[in-house]
This record gives sequence, C-alpha cells and structure tokens, in this order.
Amino acid sequence: MSLGERIRSLRTERNMSQNDLAESLKVSRQSISKWETDGATPDLDKLVSMSEIFGITLDELIKGAAPIPDMQASGAETSNPAPNAKEVPIRAPHRIAGIILLCFGALMAILFFLLGGGLASLMFASPFLLCGIICLYTHKRAGLWCGWAVYLCVDLYLRYAIGITWRIIWMTAQFTPEMNYTRLATGWGQFLVGVLLIVLTLWSYRKKTAACDKKHIIVAGTDLLLLVGLTFAQNEIIRYFHSLPYERVNDIWYFWLRSCGDYIRLCLLVALLVQGCALIRQRRVDKRA
Repeated sequence: MSLGERIRSLRTERNMSQNDLAESLKVSRQSISKWETDGATPDLDKLVSMSEIFGITLDELIKGAAPIPDMQASGAETSNPAPNAKEVPIRAPHRIAGIILLCFGALMAILFFLLGGGLASLMFASPFLLCGIICLYTHKRAGLWCGWAVYLCVDLYLRYAIGITWRIIWMTAQFTPEMNYTRLATGWGQFLVGVLLIVLTLWSYRKKTAACDKKHIIVAGTDLLLLVGLTFAQNEIIRYFHSLPYERVNDIWYFWLRSCGDYIRLCLLVALLVQGCALIRQRRVDKRA
C-alpha cells in the first residue's frame, strides 16, 4: 500500500472528508487529493500533523509498520457482538435540543394562534422553529446558524412592527429627543449584533482555505457582481417607489422587497468575505511553502 492509499484509508476509516482533513492541516482540498493519488508528497510537518490527527505514529503512517490503533479492537467488537445486546440509538445533544426547540416553537405558535395572535403567532414562534430545524440537520456550527436565525427573525419583527432598521444609525447626528432615542438605540443594537455575527462567522471559518484557481476566483467574482448588481437594482426600485404618490404604494410589497433585498445582500456579503479570506489565507500558505 502506497502512502497516498494509507492516507485515504485512514481518512475514510475516521469518517473524515477531504475538506475536513484539509481544514485541520490548513491546506487546500486539492492538496489532499494529490497526496491520496500519489501525485505529490506531503511535507514532513504535514505528515507529523496527520499522524497526530489519525492517532498513530509517524512510522505507521509512512511505512504502515503496525496496524492502526483501536481498529482491530473495534473490528473485534463489531465482528463478535454480544448475543443479547440491544442497540440503543444515541442522539447527539444538538439533535435533542432541536427536538425540544421544535416542540416548544410549535406549542407557542398554537397557543398564540388560539389566543387570536394570527401572524404574530408565527413571528414569535419562528426563531424556535428555525433553530430546531438547524440543530436537527446541521452537524457543524449549529450555534452560529441559530444566532443568525434569531437575529434575522428579530430584525424582521422590528421592521414589521415598529419600522426600525439599522439604517437609522446614519441619522445619529441629526437625532433629537423628540425623535425618541430608544429607536436610535435599537437601530444601533441591530447594527452591532449584525457586525458581531459577521465577525464570528469569519472566525468560525478561520481555517478554511481555497486554492487561487480559476474556479474559486470565478465564484468570488460572481458573488461580488451579484452583490453590486442587487444593491443597484434595489436602490433603483426603492427610488421608483418613492417617486409614486403615497396612495399608489403597496406597503406590504415595499416592506418585503426591501427586507428580502437586504437579507440576500447580507448573505452575499458574508459569503464574499469568507471566500476572500480563504483565498488570501491559501495564498499566504503557498508563499510560505
């Protein structure tokens, strides 16, 4: 068995994808693919890191001198199961949390609806329902995505109920006591929490790298073009709405157009920042190599 075959075997036995191993080693997925096909040989420091990740010695990784630890034991256990043993399904903590959140959200929606809440019942229950779905079906960064879900739900409620968005911070210098400083503080809170979530997202993907090839550059460029184009289109549409007489403006259409446009642009901005940081990080790694 060649070195590349051993790396692939060890990775698959530990249920790791090429992306998972690449993130742990701070290299690109293409590098892992080349190593596993014997198209390139890892540096010594990467071999040492891989031996630590796989839980074996460096000699075992390079030469295959000894069987993989714990594999024989686990194989023996699976090949000779206890005759009367019952398999008990083990649920991860985040899955249990997801079920609890979904049940609580559904109960809240039903109660508010029975009390005559109507649309409000769904708005109050939506953070719990979304977080429950995220916890059930997301294996990584569930807390981060739940934070984003709660933020967007609260932001949507503030827009719909009292008409406050983070854009109000641009009026800080012109604000007067008659304009209600509570509204200004709420707008600043929306803005700062959004910035905090963006920073946490970038920190969560701090080990992600992307090869500076044509594919990733096209993806980043397309993201940037979509962001700029959507911003321009939304501003033009809003300017058109403002030019119409008030009685001809459909408030619901205007609200959803502006809100959905803002949220899509926010997603594109975060994706562009993550992709850009990954490209810069990989370029630094390549320069050091």
